[in-house]
Amino acid sequence: MLEFSRGHLRSAVPAAALAVSLGAAGCSVDDGAEKNAVPSGEKITIGFVNGNRVQFHMCLQKALQGRAAKKGVEVLTANSAMDPGKELSNIDDMIVKKVDVIVVQTVNIDSLQGGVSRANRAGVPIFLTGVASGVDQSKILGAVVADVEQVGRSLGAWLVKDSGGSPAEVAIIGGAPGAAADLMTGAFKKSIGTRADVVFEQPAFWQRSKAQDVAENLLQARPRVKYVLVQNEDMAFGAEAAFRAARRTDIKILTNGGTAEGVQAVKAGRFAVTVSNTPKDVGEMAVENVVALLRKDSSAKKIANVPETVVTKDNADKAPPYCV
Repeated sequence: MLEFSRGHLRSAVPAAALAVSLGAAGCSVDDGAEKNAVPSGEKITIGFVNGNRVQFHMCLQKALQGRAAKKGVEVLTANSAMDPGKELSNIDDMIVKKVDVIVVQTVNIDSLQGGVSRANRAGVPIFLTGVASGVDQSKILGAVVADVEQVGRSLGAWLVKDSGGSPAEVAIIGGAPGAAADLMTGAFKKSIGTRADVVFEQPAFWQRSKAQDVAENLLQARPRVKYVLVQNEDMAFGAEAAFRAARRTDIKILTNGGTAEGVQAVKAGRFAVTVSNTPKDVGEMAVENVVALLRKDSSAKKIANVPETVVTKDNADKAPPYCV
């Protein structure tokens, strides 16, 4: 899944985390994509502006470069190091280098608006990974996104099945208020029905250490809690450390990410369930969709959702790889 990071209330993704589906996975190529078409005989050059150097971002870049190499597509890269100003500078640099398309894993959706405007003025199409919410679709070539609301629904459905519909106290350790975190939380709450009661909810701002503190507060405030939704695996490890220290191995952790470490935690019983929507899929799908859109392939989707897998002990051995 999308990764989310501290301080990015409206950001793209760690833990992943956290991009937001527009519910438009079936949209086809529009006039904007056709206007920027590259004939089939010409080589495509992608300018990839990455947002950070943490595991999610680097796995995404590796997957994008690997798929591009297989398709004969050149990739130029830049990293914004979580700096919105650097992201704008990187987009400007890609424009100067006359790439055919700029693929952006954005630092922040607010700063992205300026980057999209600059690319539009220069006549260079923009394609987004991880997030598309808050951006005028007519201004971008397309996007590959993770449906965080579906993640929330899937985890809620798992809880209902696991509890058998019996009453249960539920807690939520969220990322940061706003955007993707709120969408996941809202969908989760709707899907758990009336028998499960959310008795505690607090953000941990995508930080493992903060999640451990929040989990300790949870145990003091609601010692009878049975299920805890933790919105990415890094925070889930922090929460699990607090529960283990308190000898509360009965608490079931529901989380999101699909990293090798997260899947192993499911196998070991440290997490009850995780949802996998990997940067490997995001990177590979981005190249496939960019090429299809630039080549005016009529079957190309403007907004495509990354596939998700609900990972439990039963299927953990078959979980999709997180990285290339």
